[in-house]
Amino acid sequence: MVKLFCAIVGAAGSAFPVDIDAGQSVGDLKDAIKAEKKNDFKDIDADKLQLFLAKTEGGAWLVSDSEDVKKLKKGEKTVAVEALTSEEKELQGESGLQKVLKGMLKPSTDQIHVLVVADRECLEVQDAEIAPHPSRKRRWDKLNEVLDKNKKAKKAAGSTGFSYVSFPEIDSIMPATKYRPSSKPIPDEKLDALHRYFPILIKAFGDIITGKRLHFIVPVLASVCALFDGGVQILAEETVIGKRVHGDGAFEFVLKRGEKRVCIVEAKRDDFQQGLAQAYVGSEALADVEGLPKVYSIVTNFLEWVFSRSLDERIERATPVMMVMENDVPAPESVKQIAGMIYSILSEDN
Repeated sequence: MVKLFCAIVGAAGSAFPVDIDAGQSVGDLKDAIKAEKKNDFKDIDADKLQLFLAKTEGGAWLVSDSEDVKKLKKGEKTVAVEALTSEEKELQGESGLQKVLKGMLKPSTDQIHVLVVADRECLEVQDAEIAPHPSRKRRWDKLNEVLDKNKKAKKAAGSTGFSYVSFPEIDSIMPATKYRPSSKPIPDEKLDALHRYFPILIKAFGDIITGKRLHFIVPVLASVCALFDGGVQILAEETVIGKRVHGDGAFEFVLKRGEKRVCIVEAKRDDFQQGLAQAYVGSEALADVEGLPKVYSIVTNFLEWVFSRSLDERIERATPVMMVMENDVPAPESVKQIAGMIYSILSEDN
C-alpha cells in the first residue's frame, strides 16, 4: 500500500491523500481520487481525469513548502506546474503504478505526488453547485470584512491567517449557541490499552504541561478512530486556505470519515479564546473549500475539551468538558466520556 498526496490543478484547496496498492493501475488511482473528492468530481467520470507525476527535473517530488505548491493550493498555475502537466507527461490509465513510480523516491508526507487535471468548465459548474447557504454566505461576508481589515496578516494571495484575528472579533460575527453533544458508549475493553498507556506517558514525560499535551491528546484520538477499523483518517498538520473565505486555518489534526470532518486545535499556552478563533476561521475555510454544510471542531489542552460545530445557519459550542485526574492519571470514566463524545460525532449520531 502506498499513500499518494494529490492536488487538483486550477482549483484552490488542500492536498489530499489517497491510499492505493502499488500493484494497481493508474485507472484504479483515478477511481480512488474520484471517490475521495466526490463533491469536486461529482459530474466527471473517473476516466476523464488526467493525472501527472509531481516530480521535479531532478526526479524529486514537489515539496509542500515550495512556492509552486503554495500557489497550486490557491488555484494558481505556475510555469513549473504547467510544464509538469504537459500532454506528453499524462499517465495512461492502463499503466501499472509500480512501473509509473519506478525510479522515484518513496512517497512520504510534506510532498505532492500526483497532479490532477479535470475539465475547467466542469470544476466551475461544481463551484456554482456548492454555493453556500444564504446564512453562511452572510457570515462569510462579515468575517471577510474583519479578515481584510487586519492588514498585518495579509499574505501574498490576500489570505489572512487566523493568528491575527481575535476571539472577540470572531464572536461578534458568529456568536455561538448551545451545543449538547452526546457521548456514545464504548466497551471498556476497547479503551483498556489507552488506560494502560497513560501511566507510561506520564512516566516518560512527567506532568501534563504545556508543550507536552499533544502527546496525550493523540492516543485519545487514535483509540477512537481505531473503533472504525480503518474507516477514519487522521490528517496531521492540516492547513486549509479559503477561496471565498479570505482566511485560512491550521489544525493539529483533522479526523475524516466520509463527508464528516472533525478539526482538532491545541489550545497552546491554555489560550482557549485564540484556539477557538483559530478553529472557527479554519472551519469556515474548510466548509468553503469542501462544500460542507457541517464542520466539527475540538479545542483542547487535554485537561479541557471544547466541542463546537459550524452549521449553515449558526455556530454551536458546548460547555467545556474537563478531563478528571485521579492520582495524577486520567480517570477512566472521564476518558470514556470524552472518547465517547468524539465517537458519537464520527458515528451517525450527530
